Amino acid sequence: MSGHLPAERSGAVASVMANASEGSNPVQDDYQPGTGSTTLRALWQRFEEKGLVITLIVMMLCIGIPNHAFFNLASIVSILRQASLVAIISFGMVFLISMIELDLSVGGIYAMATTITALLIKSSGLDPWTAVLIALGVSTLLGAANGIIANLIQVPVIIVSLGSLPLFVGITLTISNAQPIIGMPEDHTFFQLFGSDWFGLPAAFWTMVVVGIGLHVVFFHSRFGTAVRAVGSNAQAAFFTGIRVSRVRVSVTALVGLLSGLSGVLTLAFFKSTDPTVGRGLELQVIAAAVIGGTSLTGGSGTILGAVLGVLIISTINSGIVFFGVDSNYAELITGIVILIAISLDRILKRKRGA
Repeated sequence: MSGHLPAERSGAVASVMANASEGSNPVQDDYQPGTGSTTLRALWQRFEEKGLVITLIVMMLCIGIPNHAFFNLASIVSILRQASLVAIISFGMVFLISMIELDLSVGGIYAMATTITALLIKSSGLDPWTAVLIALGVSTLLGAANGIIANLIQVPVIIVSLGSLPLFVGITLTISNAQPIIGMPEDHTFFQLFGSDWFGLPAAFWTMVVVGIGLHVVFFHSRFGTAVRAVGSNAQAAFFTGIRVSRVRVSVTALVGLLSGLSGVLTLAFFKSTDPTVGRGLELQVIAAAVIGGTSLTGGSGTILGAVLGVLIISTINSGIVFFGVDSNYAELITGIVILIAISLDRILKRKRGA
């Protein structure tokens, strides 16, 4: 490795490490007592995701005012369920993009997790809880394999995932004979618990909330999260500070695999059946959610809350397509346009901040 490091990137790593060791929080450090309205206004001004919140509200009003059914509880629950399943995976992508990496195989891992779980339950007669644990273990290993191979041949994870995605999809189609799998034991506690609603909202939503809070803490308040952000700021500088960059990369890809598998088994819990073709195009939504939410494509920073808002924006767009009677084939077109706009805005904002 070269001994000459870009000063600004090395400084970024030092800043990340210093903030983590001191436990500083810019919002808390700048806080000054004041009246309630002043405090709320100050917090809103510091709230980095306020633009996403405003965008989401405007979109919902534009769809809901001419289509009142959009605000029905059933519609909202459906949107939250679908958004939660995507958000869970996008949390892992936040970690990965923060390291300036991408994984395109999440849809393949997602499909394999649902298929493996269903096959173990129906064909092997395994208890659903055991089948779920096995599927999650396999998903974690598949994700880790992407990182290990990337380290061995010294290429970005996205290059490896270009091959692993069709590989995982092909294995899924083979073991399922390309046929849907039905006949799950719907009265089992796993399906009763995670296939139902808790307090009127989908179990997947509450799972997403718990996982999101946990990973937010990990990302901003743990050594592992600090290492992830430091690697994204400057991998060379992180290496010289003692961070094992290769190990962090494998750990993050394993996390992405685990979250993809978790989303898959939650999908099976709700639908009580699966199709080996599920998950196609999922990687676009996951990446778009993370990028739209504010995770920097240049690495070193990310936001779990932003990813949730990004997913909700995409889900709202897809729902709007249905309510306005637009051909569903345009959903992917719009998602692609949103990704391009988000990437462009990210670059523009980074250049302005650096100016």
